[in-house]
Amino acid sequence: MAAHGFGDFANMNVDALLRDSQKRVARFTEAQKRAADAVGRATTAGDHIAVECTASGVSRLDIDPRAKRMSVEEMSAAILQAIHEADADLKRQLSEILADSFDGDVLNPTGDPEAASAQVEEAQKAFDRMMTDTMGELDRMRKEFGY
Repeated sequence: MAAHGFGDFANMNVDALLRDSQKRVARFTEAQKRAADAVGRATTAGDHIAVECTASGVSRLDIDPRAKRMSVEEMSAAILQAIHEADADLKRQLSEILADSFDGDVLNPTGDPEAASAQVEEAQKAFDRMMTDTMGELDRMRKEFGY
């Protein structure tokens, strides 16, 4: 039976809603931390060139002295290849983080780290707004019914 015309909202299990909301916030927070710590790695040219990428871009480039045997063109191509592979590794990791954190519902199919971070932040803001609205409505109902 609906109380005072509030439909299903009146029968809502607020405790369950809050528990679920807290779990989602924790998952969002964990996803943000894991995404910030993710590092894509790759090596090329017989492991003579190594690259690491983060969401900010290339964070490390190691060139073994034996790579000096390569021509400038070969070295340039090997460095670019390592950068692309490290970036792909980072995108794969971020996709896994998002899939793990959101029960397989990947928000960012392109794998762009900056877009993924922005989507996680936007989802957090939307969730916060929804919770503020819900809590405001519950508080209004509490006052209206004298609780």
